Amino acid sequence: MKRFLASLIFTLGLSSIATAAPLSADQFTKVFAKELKKAQPAINLTVKGDLLLIIKDPDGKETTTFLNNAYSQYLLDPTAVDEILKKYITSFVEATGKSAPLERTRIVPIIKDRNWIAEIKESVKQRGSKQAPENVYEDFNEELVILYAEDTPTNITYFAPKSLDEIGISRKQLRTLSVANLTRLIPKPQVDAGPLVSMITVGGNYEASLLLFDDLWTNLSKANGEIVVAVPARDLLMFTGSRNQQGLTKLRELATKYAKESPYHLTDKLFVYRNGHFARFE
Repeated sequence: MKRFLASLIFTLGLSSIATAAPLSADQFTKVFAKELKKAQPAINLTVKGDLLLIIKDPDGKETTTFLNNAYSQYLLDPTAVDEILKKYITSFVEATGKSAPLERTRIVPIIKDRNWIAEIKESVKQRGSKQAPENVYEDFNEELVILYAEDTPTNITYFAPKSLDEIGISRKQLRTLSVANLTRLIPKPQVDAGPLVSMITVGGNYEASLLLFDDLWTNLSKANGEIVVAVPARDLLMFTGSRNQQGLTKLRELATKYAKESPYHLTDKLFVYRNGHFARFE
C-alpha cells in the first residue's frame, strides 16, 4: 500500500491540471474520477452528477462519494488542484483498502449542522442513487447533530451501524466513549481570550466537537454572563459573554462570515451554554 501511495503522489504531482479559470463542478468531478480510476483500476466508477460518484469495488460493495468538500477547498485556491486531488484520492484509497474491524479507541464525535444529513439524503435522491450512505449519528440540539467517525493516523472515516454491531458497542455508549477518545487524541484546548470574542483551538479538525466537553465550559469564567458560542465551521470555535453586547455583535458577524466562506462550514447560529447544554441563542 505504501509503495502504491508513493506512486500515486508522484503521478499526481506530474500531471498538473491547474488552469487560468477555475474548473466547474462538472469538470472537477470528471478530473477527480479520472485520477481515482488511475489509482484504483479495479473499481467500477460512475459519475452520477456534479460532485457525486458511485463506486463499486471488485467484491460488489457500492459506495457513494461526495466531492463537495474537495471542490470547496479547491475553489479557495485553484492553483493547489494537484495537492487537493492527491489528498482526497489518497484518503479514499486508504479508506477503501481498510479491512480491519472498527477500532473502538479511535471512534470520535464530529459536530455537524443538522441540514448536512438532510442535504446528503436529498442530493443522493436527486442524482439518482437508490440509497443514501448509512451513518451513525444522534441529535445534539435543534440545529446540530453528532456524527460518529473513526480517526486513524491518515483518515477520518464515517461508518455504518453494522460496524458497531461487529465490535459489540451500543449506541448508548457512543458519546461517552467517543469524547474520552477525542480527549486523548487531540492537543489540550488553547483559549485565546479577547475583549470582545475569544477563540478555542485544538489543531484544526475538532474545534466544533469541543461543544461536547462539559468540563471545558463549566471551568470558563462567566463574568460577562452566560457563555455564548459560534461554530461556523468544524475548525472554528468562538465565544463571548451574554452581557457583552459588543462581543455578541462581533460574534454574529464572524459566524455569518465564516459559515459562508469555510469549506467545512456548519452554521451561523449562536448557542448559549445553560444547565449543562448548548441551546439556540436568540
